[in-house]
Amino acid sequence: MPEHSTPFAPRPRGLTRRGLLRAAFGAAALAPLAACSVPGARVHVPTGKAEIAAAVHDFWDGKKKSGKIDFVNYTQYIDVDPADQSKHPTLDAFTRESGTKVSYHELIDDSASWFGKIQPEFASGQGIGYDLMVVGGDSYLTKYIELGYLAPLDHSRLPTFARHGGAVFKNSSFDPGNVYTVPWQSGMTGIGYDPAQVGRKITSWQDLRDPKLRGKIGMWNDAVQMGNVGLLAIGVNPETSTHADWRKAAAWLREQRDAGMVRSYSTATYQSSLQRGDLAASLVYSGDVFQANQSGSQLEFVIPDEGGLLWTDNLCIPSSASHPVDALAYMDYVYRPEVAARISETVQFVCPVPGAQQVIAEHAAAATGKRRTVLDALSTSPLVFPTEADQKKLRRLRVLDKEEEKQWNKLFEPIYQA
Repeated sequence: MPEHSTPFAPRPRGLTRRGLLRAAFGAAALAPLAACSVPGARVHVPTGKAEIAAAVHDFWDGKKKSGKIDFVNYTQYIDVDPADQSKHPTLDAFTRESGTKVSYHELIDDSASWFGKIQPEFASGQGIGYDLMVVGGDSYLTKYIELGYLAPLDHSRLPTFARHGGAVFKNSSFDPGNVYTVPWQSGMTGIGYDPAQVGRKITSWQDLRDPKLRGKIGMWNDAVQMGNVGLLAIGVNPETSTHADWRKAAAWLREQRDAGMVRSYSTATYQSSLQRGDLAASLVYSGDVFQANQSGSQLEFVIPDEGGLLWTDNLCIPSSASHPVDALAYMDYVYRPEVAARISETVQFVCPVPGAQQVIAEHAAAATGKRRTVLDALSTSPLVFPTEADQKKLRRLRVLDKEEEKQWNKLFEPIYQA
């Protein structure tokens, strides 16, 4: 996902979540569970409605509002005031309405380093100092759950999420029933291409093996995404894939490489290479294409017929939170369409609240100049609000346990490391 500035303000300093995702996925592909070697005692994870309900009751019983939240997030991953980027209007509005003061921190760089930083504090029984944090739907989220580091959510206090959260963002394979998380922002992995170079519509992962595009394809040095894309290419849903499927997917990717199709395997340079014309087509995040076209490119993004990948960053409450009731109230607050719209207007990711689309359209109608142009594009873009047809083609990443991940990496890492 590309680094980008907000459409109505000077570019802030530091990496955006898109840039960090590029770097983090690449790093995670090389050493995906390095931080998870830190010792920790697994706990019994509740399953079944009765057991989950009991866990929810035990955690929330007697807890009350305190009027404070410590919220930790990635850099540039929330709305900002165009006149003062240290201010976040939706946080200020939440404080005015609820009386709860939010101390907001942008300290997370990637899943691995953040887990490594806070895991010792969890393991020693100390609080980590935060009541709310953003965690990707990856192997580290599974570790948080297995080690008992996340609070089970009381959905009776999340009516706005129930009403306005998009169906595709609920009940994920990494957190069935949203027991521990609700989505913060989301995105899609598919194919980005230059129609002028390709000369036709791209519709399938098989198009990335078209001899006419030899040496003009971009893929990633990322075992997680590459493996899942390979599964889609052979017609397998990653979430339910078997070890035999993984071997077939790896073979498909090796054949693509050995045929000379791939110019480069990189999570860092594919967007700029695509914009310059060095690549005709590439594995991309949906936001890459939206941002590139806002800068004057004429690229296309497609979710292939065999399916694309949906990834999600999530809000969760540490089990050590000092102010969980306030954190849960904020979780529900961001699912108001008007709040989700304000956040989307800055971060420009896939929005988990479909109703925000109409709000952004209303903001566009009331705006002028460049602001109106950007908001119009945002409110009508399937890269931010996927169509129903596109949503049906989206699949989640395969959830791997520690042993499976070793086997997975043994298959897929050599493809781009050779």
